[in-house]
Order: sequence, then C-alpha cells, then structure tokens
Amino acid sequence: MVSIVITAYNVEKWIKETVGSVCKQSCKEIEIIIVEDCSTDNTRKELATLSDKRIEILYNEKNIGAGASRRRGIEKAKGEYILLLDGDDLIKENFIEELYRKAIEQDADIVSGGITIEHNDGLTETSSYGNVTVKGDDKIVRFWGEKVVFMNNKLIRRSLHKRVPYSTRRFIEDTPVIIPMLYLANKVVYTDNCGYIYRMNSESLTHKASPFKYALFRALCADDIITFFEEHDISFLERLPFAAAYSQCLYELKRCHPTKEMIKSYEDEWIEFTTRLIKRLCPQEQ
Repeated sequence: MVSIVITAYNVEKWIKETVGSVCKQSCKEIEIIIVEDCSTDNTRKELATLSDKRIEILYNEKNIGAGASRRRGIEKAKGEYILLLDGDDLIKENFIEELYRKAIEQDADIVSGGITIEHNDGLTETSSYGNVTVKGDDKIVRFWGEKVVFMNNKLIRRSLHKRVPYSTRRFIEDTPVIIPMLYLANKVVYTDNCGYIYRMNSESLTHKASPFKYALFRALCADDIITFFEEHDISFLERLPFAAAYSQCLYELKRCHPTKEMIKSYEDEWIEFTTRLIKRLCPQEQ
C-alpha cells in the first residue's frame, strides 16, 4: 500500500482538485492522509465536503508549518511507501501505479518520477532523469550534479522515513531530508513519468521569502547535510561542494545586514544558526 500525505494550508482554491487527483489514481491500494495546518481561509470547509473513505484528515491545534505537518502525516502513515503532496499540486492518474510497480519489482527504497511545472502564465515544462537505476555514490553525486532537489515526486519506503525523520522547519525542509535518504537508500530508481504537477503558486511561502529568510534557512539546511556526512561518510564533503554552499549562505547572510526587526520573525532559527556557527568556528571550546 502507498500512503499519500497532503499538507493543506490556505489552499481553498486548489485542495479539492488536489485530493481529487489522488482519489482518481489507477492504483487503488492507497491511503490519503491530509494534515490541515490551521488555515485562515476556507480550506477546512472545502475539506469537510470530501467523502472518499480512504481519506483521513488530521487537524493541527495550532499552525506548525509545512515541515512539522508533514512529519505528523508521515508518522500516521501505514503504507510501505509514502508520497508527499502539496495541497495545491496534482498527480496524474497513473503516477502512483507506475512508481509503485517499479518499487516492488526492483525492491527499491526510493522511486522517483519527473515533474511537470505549471507556470502562472499557463506555460508548462517537464523535467526528468529518464529511466535509470542508480546505486552507490552516484545516488548522491548524480542527483546533486543535476541540481534538482525535489522530494514530492518520489515514493520513499516508510522504513527510510524512520531512519531520517522529516525536518520540522517551516522552510527549505526537503533538502536536509532527501540528501541523507539518497545516501542510505539501497538504490534509487528513476522513471520518465512526469506525472507530478507542480503549480508555481505566486502566493506560496516559497515565492514570498525575503533574501534574509532564504539565506538563513539555506544555511541551516547546509549545516544539517554537513553534520550528516561528518557522522556517516566524511569523504562526501571532499567530493561535493557542501562546504562551499554553506560558505555562500554565510556570505549572503552578511550581505543582508541582519537587523533585530529582520531576525524577530525567525528568532528560533537565528539562535540555532548562530549556536551552530559558533561550534564550527570554535570547536576546541566545546
């Protein structure tokens, strides 16, 4: 069985179509877990109209953000494989079936499709790795080289989610999870099925982020990845530019000239960042 975890926050315009695309999947062995994150629009009212028996809706008592909401849904999931879906995206009818079939046939921890990006002007573009099975170092090297860090178009074995719990951050929460997962996976199977439809929603948090927010959360993400490989395989830090990416984030943060007002909205993340930075700069004091 496949568990589809949908996060829903202020998606009243899209959520019924999103859930509908899941209910219409040719693969019937699915459960649908929706985590509603205290929306301020009519998202909850739209969810109340859904009637498919495979749907379970979890209502957060307070707004906890995308990362923590996804983790809650993942912890509730019972399927052997899990797919993450944003509340304003879609999946084509045969997407789950094809990825699930390949997962079972090849006993793969991760199976990835491509993506179809729908822009606000109506134009679309597709991106895919083709049909290939990747093992060993290439699971990371090839993925990083392509510069496509996207998690939602992948079926990921639930046991792998237990080994790498989903990040509870509110922003750039995918990357520090998928990179360690790729490293730990027995293999990664790619298919050219571009059935995950990613809508470029101009109202989303991603497209409203300030340069300071981007730099801060990217720095935390880079530090997460560096810490993981320091503990598991330090050779990757020599072969791939994780340290350079971290340095670039520090440079971008410096250019933002952070003020108390800028930091106020991200105080917890700023404290975490500065604490980690001090530990890296002064390890002998720890």
